[in-house]
Amino acid sequence: MLRFARALLVVPVLAVVLTVVDSGAASAASSVPATSLGVDVSWPQCGATLPTSIGFAVVGVNDGRTMTTNPCLATEIAWAQTTTSASPAFYANTGNPGPLNNTSWPTSQQTPQVCPGDDSVACSYDWGWNAAQNSFQNAVVAETQLGASSPSTAAAAVPWWLDVETANSWESLGTGTAPTSAQLANDLAVIQGEVASFTALGVSSVGIYSTSYQWSAIVGSSGTSLAANNVWLPGYATLTDAQAACTAASFTDGRVAMIQYPSNGLDGDYVCPLESTPTTASVSVTSSASFNDQLAVTGESQSVTYVQTSGSPSLNVSSTGMVTTSGQLASGTYNATGTTSAGGLTGTFSFTLTVGLLVQSSPTSASASVPTSATFTDQLNVSGASGPVTFSQTSGTPSLLVSPTGVVSTSGALASGTYVAQGTASDQAGDAGPYSFQVVVGTISRLPPSKAVVGPNATATFTDQLNVSGASGPVTFTQISGAPSLIVSPTGLVSTSGVLPVGSYVTRGKTSDASGDAGTFLFNLIVSRVGAVLQSSPTTAAVAANASATFADQLAVTGASGTVTFTQSSGTPSLVVSPTGLASTSGALVVGSYLVQGTTSDLSGDTGTFTLTVTVTAVHPPNVPPLIARRVIGTAVAGRTVMLRIIGSGFYGRPTVRSHAGTIARVTKDTGTQLFVRVSVRAGSRPGTFTFTITLANKKTIKVRYVQH
Repeated sequence: MLRFARALLVVPVLAVVLTVVDSGAASAASSVPATSLGVDVSWPQCGATLPTSIGFAVVGVNDGRTMTTNPCLATEIAWAQTTTSASPAFYANTGNPGPLNNTSWPTSQQTPQVCPGDDSVACSYDWGWNAAQNSFQNAVVAETQLGASSPSTAAAAVPWWLDVETANSWESLGTGTAPTSAQLANDLAVIQGEVASFTALGVSSVGIYSTSYQWSAIVGSSGTSLAANNVWLPGYATLTDAQAACTAASFTDGRVAMIQYPSNGLDGDYVCPLESTPTTASVSVTSSASFNDQLAVTGESQSVTYVQTSGSPSLNVSSTGMVTTSGQLASGTYNATGTTSAGGLTGTFSFTLTVGLLVQSSPTSASASVPTSATFTDQLNVSGASGPVTFSQTSGTPSLLVSPTGVVSTSGALASGTYVAQGTASDQAGDAGPYSFQVVVGTISRLPPSKAVVGPNATATFTDQLNVSGASGPVTFTQISGAPSLIVSPTGLVSTSGVLPVGSYVTRGKTSDASGDAGTFLFNLIVSRVGAVLQSSPTTAAVAANASATFADQLAVTGASGTVTFTQSSGTPSLVVSPTGLASTSGALVVGSYLVQGTTSDLSGDTGTFTLTVTVTAVHPPNVPPLIARRVIGTAVAGRTVMLRIIGSGFYGRPTVRSHAGTIARVTKDTGTQLFVRVSVRAGSRPGTFTFTITLANKKTIKVRYVQH
């Protein structure tokens, strides 16, 4: 949105058809309903040739600030009435300049809140209330000029959006320092007052246009109090990106209803479809006669109307989204589809009801040793049944037996192996479903340890005990490979033949017990070079200055034998490393880079070194993209004042723009991805290509070329 409007500058000779999009979005556009694609315009489009054959339009009613009027409002509404939707939505600029030098500030207002004229929440709320009344009246006057039979009804019957951006005047941004809680509360009260005012005027859908960064800068963390209002998100590069953004988290926790993206020289807009839930359910045959479920659109505060197009008479969906059946249904799958609408937004729904499907629940598998397999039993379970369930086995006999009540047993002691029983479960009401049950017999599973790391001087006395589970009685370990370097005793004790050189040694074998249970084992001994305790991640870390006092990170190494001791040699007092390797700070640190170094050692004589670099960064606003200036749209003209648009990213923090002598450039709005610059060029200035220098409040600069005629 523009600083003093929302829409982008249109070259007068441009005639845009929004169904023609950039190549990266062509495939996306082909599957999007025409009524879901539109544009938003305002005072910068005065006198411009606006596009035709579009789905809808959003028209700004102000001249860039609160308490002003778009001079082309009636003309733009008349154009918007030629779109497919026939009725434009409206947006209003917002802001909170406070009472200082503000002749429109309420001074003795008694409603909706009592305002004595001070800089307070009550007066801020009334200011927002009055601003909404003024914006609404702008629309009423324009509708009257166009001959509407009921101008007020026409203005109230469509969605309204509040443009909340840092480029407008806000108390929270006016001092150049961190805002106070009172300033944030006042700014939030303005927006709350506008929402309440539009609602009182009969507007059923009031949404909010902003970004997470701008919203938190203006109202802080309290903005979720407006979660009932739809959200319009800007800043997406293509239609494909806009479609994906419909599932993004919003700055108010409200439903994301519309996405803004560049389209053929204008702000294109994509309406997010209404997504209804739930989409599936299951029920028994008996319970299907009384089944009901409520469809809903998550986050949508407006009443949603449902129109069923298929699925009846088995499934019936009411206008409020209540799903019922025509009576008891036979076992099977039933689907109902249709459309949804709410506050000018539309979508589709699909609901699938599965009737009479019994679903197997735990257990579906078990294990047993060879001896215990003779007495093995387990109980099968299903969900969704009406009354007693009968289990009919179709495979797995004679090893596994499933009774009509679902008790699984064996025909006796089973040899080591895997056994599966399958069949169907059913009840007297006609519900049915499959089951499958697997029994693994006689498998001995290995447990840790399976690996060890030692230095050469510790290999001669090295031992470790292998462990297993699932055996019946004592286990015999039979080594197959790895000797003579590694020796595995029949009881699973791993040892060496003596001192081993640096390298990796692996032994494998089998495990068994007297009952016939069996398994395998593997053990890997890594002999590392003395002094080869190697540091692993982390070796670097970053922390914001305001969190540096509580910073901590655990250093780690590989190749050590047993416990490692960390001995710090440098970096104090800023960074402190404990003997166990825990790195921390001595307190809050200033922005900069800090290095700590030292040595590591273990009881076997292995040693190594460690280093950790901690970078303390300044506290930056969240989600601010890198500063990039890609191109300038528009041409500066000697002797005239024109609006140019700089495309890029990271344009936050009230940037300034400078050029050569004789040219004055003033930023009228920044959206983060676009800068709108009012450029006045001295008469007689020579034509050519010149450079804009963009400077942010944090002193970062970037340059971009533009053309002057």
